[in-house]
Amino acid sequence: MAETSSGGGGADASREEKVASCLNILRRTPPEDAEENITGLAAILAQSVDEDASEELYQRADPPLGHAVDINTADKKAFIISDYNRDGDSYRSPWSNAYYPPPRAANGEDEGGDEGTFQPSPWLRQIEMNANELFDSYRSLYYGSDDASVSSVYLWDTDGATGNGGFAGAFLIKKEIKEEDGDRYLKRGLWNSIHVVEVAPSSEGRTASYGMTTTISLSMDPNASTSEAQIRDTDSTNVAGTITRRTERVCPLTPTGDSHSLGSQHIANIGSMIEDAEIRSMDSLNIQKTRYVIDSIRSSASDSGVTGGGMPKGAAVRKGGVALSNQHKVATMLTEAVLARQGNK
Repeated sequence: MAETSSGGGGADASREEKVASCLNILRRTPPEDAEENITGLAAILAQSVDEDASEELYQRADPPLGHAVDINTADKKAFIISDYNRDGDSYRSPWSNAYYPPPRAANGEDEGGDEGTFQPSPWLRQIEMNANELFDSYRSLYYGSDDASVSSVYLWDTDGATGNGGFAGAFLIKKEIKEEDGDRYLKRGLWNSIHVVEVAPSSEGRTASYGMTTTISLSMDPNASTSEAQIRDTDSTNVAGTITRRTERVCPLTPTGDSHSLGSQHIANIGSMIEDAEIRSMDSLNIQKTRYVIDSIRSSASDSGVTGGGMPKGAAVRKGGVALSNQHKVATMLTEAVLARQGNK
């Protein structure tokens, strides 16, 4: 019996090692190729290990975010489609709570409703609606108000979620620049932010523990028609990368007996964590350092108004028109304003 147990443990360790190796490969390949690479690696795992290893890779890997349009909203709001809002072959919109395309029965016919699909509890659904309104404003501020960026928040109940219990959720942002958009600096670009949060209030309800796993994927093809024009074969240049971080925080809560107030406090705490994580992750991608090195190679040190061979004085990496070096957290102020407005309704 002892030998059997040891062998099983060794097999589990070997499977975990191979899955981890596949995840490392995905982190080192262009994000836009992730879906194809995940499928290929999962097939290898299924053949060389077992189906469980293949399924684990699908669960742990993050393919590029897609998006769809909610036709039930007056302004045809876009929403993100991912594993976090999927039920079968349908995806739930956070705006109308409806599934697209409509779920189908086993015989392939339209079921005519969302019965039997996942739905958050009424209390959590209200938090989800408020979070989407706020996160949409955050997206517009940091990533631009045009159609190139989309955001969605999806929440689900955990055991004991009865209005003051724990829950989990995914806060998602997708920004895409296409060649036909005519961007001055990029021919193509893709940014995916995935923040998966778990919320666990304390037994007395005066604090809550927040755990957040952030995954950010970036891919850029510089536009050869601008500052790179003098470099030949620029069309083959691609800058891509993925970063994953874990953040944990314990925040105070003010017990009020009002579930709406409690939900607003959770939104404010999570929003602050997301903003901090995105700013830190942007710094970790070293885009500013890369630009400095490239500019120092091709620019003369005698150029006026530059230091270190190319970086303009006072330059700051910008994201959606907001300088990340700015210490005033405009999104935090926006959070407070939106929550105050909701409280006055």
